[in-house]
Amino acid sequence: MAGRRRKSWKHLLLVFVLTFVIAAVAGGASEFLMRHTTLAIAWVILLVVILIHILFDIVGIAATAASEAPHHARAANKVHGARQSVFLVRNADLVANFANDIIGDVTGTLSGAMAASIVLDILHLYSGMAEMEIWLNTLMLALVASITVTGKAVGKNLAIREANEIVAVVGGILASVEKLTGWSLTVRNQRGGKKHGPARKDS
Repeated sequence: MAGRRRKSWKHLLLVFVLTFVIAAVAGGASEFLMRHTTLAIAWVILLVVILIHILFDIVGIAATAASEAPHHARAANKVHGARQSVFLVRNADLVANFANDIIGDVTGTLSGAMAASIVLDILHLYSGMAEMEIWLNTLMLALVASITVTGKAVGKNLAIREANEIVAVVGGILASVEKLTGWSLTVRNQRGGKKHGPARKDS
C-alpha cells in the first residue's frame, strides 16, 4: 500500500514537473514569436498550436482504442515501429495522460493566451477599435474554442475508427526518433509487460 502511494506521488510529481517545463518552454517560445512577428504570422502560429492540440488528442484516443495483437504480429515480422506501437498500446493510460492532459491542457492554455495577444496587436494597429476590445476578445476566444472543439470532434471519430493505423504511424515516428537520437524512449516495453500488467486483448 505504501509502495503504491509512493509510486502515485512520484507520478504526480513527474506530471507536475513535465507540465511545468513544457508550458514554460512552449509559452516562452510562443510569447517571443508573437512579439516579433507580423499579425499574419501570429495567426499561423495560433493555428499551428491548435493543430498540435488536436493531433495529440487523436494520438491519446487512438492509443486507448487500439488493439495490441496486430502490432505484436508486425513486431514479429520486424516491421519498423511495431515494437514502439506495442509500447503505446500497452501503456495507453500514460500515453493518454501525456497527449490529452499534459499537451492538450498546455496547448489549450497557450491558444487562449495567443488569441488575447492577437487582439492586443489588432488594437495596436487599429487604435480606433479600442472601444470594441471586449467584443474582440469574446469573438477571438469563441473562434479558438470552436475550431479546437470541432477539430477534436472530427479527430475523435478518426482516432476510434483508425486506431491501429494511427498507432502504427506514431510508432514509426518514435522508432525513427530513437534511431536518430539513440534514446530508448520505449525501453520499458522490453520487459514483457510483467511490471505493467498483462498484454491487452482485442475487443
